[in-house]
Amino acid sequence: MKKGWVNTFLKQVLDFYHLISYIYRMKEKIKKVTITSKNITPKQWSLLLLELNLVKQAWRPYATLDLSAHGLKKVIRLGTRRHDQPHAL
Repeated sequence: MKKGWVNTFLKQVLDFYHLISYIYRMKEKIKKVTITSKNITPKQWSLLLLELNLVKQAWRPYATLDLSAHGLKKVIRLGTRRHDQPHAL
């Protein structure tokens, strides 16, 4: 009877630590999304980048998101400036 109790206890402990290690592995994994399009206009593309930047800002308390695209910094800089600010390239 004692042997069965020990096996049950060990199984619960091992399952608990397995769950913790699984959670840590999932937190450390990098999740990646790739968006491609062949028929998008430059205006639509810049608006998409601005929308993704808004999502990145909204998710800042929950996760660290990284965006990368050709000309991303320029689109964000020009798309998020106020109209009373000077036009800086």
